[in-house]
Amino acid sequence: MLSSTFEDYLEAVFMITENGERSATLQEIADALDSEVADAEVTTSFLIGEGYLEWVPGDAFRLTAKGKTIASEVARKHRVLQCFLTEVLGIEEEAANREACALEHDISDEIIDRLSSYLDCDGCPPPGRRAGCRWGQDACTLLDCEEGDTVRVAAVRRPRRNRRLLDLGIFPGEIVEIRRKLPNHSVVVRVKGCDIGISPEIATSIVVESCP
Repeated sequence: MLSSTFEDYLEAVFMITENGERSATLQEIADALDSEVADAEVTTSFLIGEGYLEWVPGDAFRLTAKGKTIASEVARKHRVLQCFLTEVLGIEEEAANREACALEHDISDEIIDRLSSYLDCDGCPPPGRRAGCRWGQDACTLLDCEEGDTVRVAAVRRPRRNRRLLDLGIFPGEIVEIRRKLPNHSVVVRVKGCDIGISPEIATSIVVESCP
């Protein structure tokens, strides 16, 4: 089993090379990992010796089939974890990226599979883009509901900007009843026995799903 450092290197090459489709220079790898070129040279030499990387013309590196397998698995874990941290827990993207980097090496494949199934955010997005998940722009929001519907809050987009919702008890997992839809598109909902008016702008930030 490779150490987290070696996995980080393979993941970096995977992302730099557009999922392994091209080669990466030593400088690109060092820059991606914020490391010294000399350190990157030592690590890449080890990975070449172990069959995870190979030299290519132009003093660059490319993932071998074995290296690509490991790199894609680590990248997938990172993607799923970051999606969960940002879309469900409301952690800012930069912080979520750091946490995903720390967690991706130790979390089990089973947990990642379950998270991926829950979030519906599997697949490989282009490098530099966040993975799409079911909490994306096409997700069902509170504004899409009809009067009388009872739904469960699945996620709150941009929770830091919508802190009042959390203060009112509207957070992931909470059951919400749609009481009225007003002419100005505002929505009156019942949460924890209280009726609350929500503007259409805020309603679009509340992703919901049907209750079983």
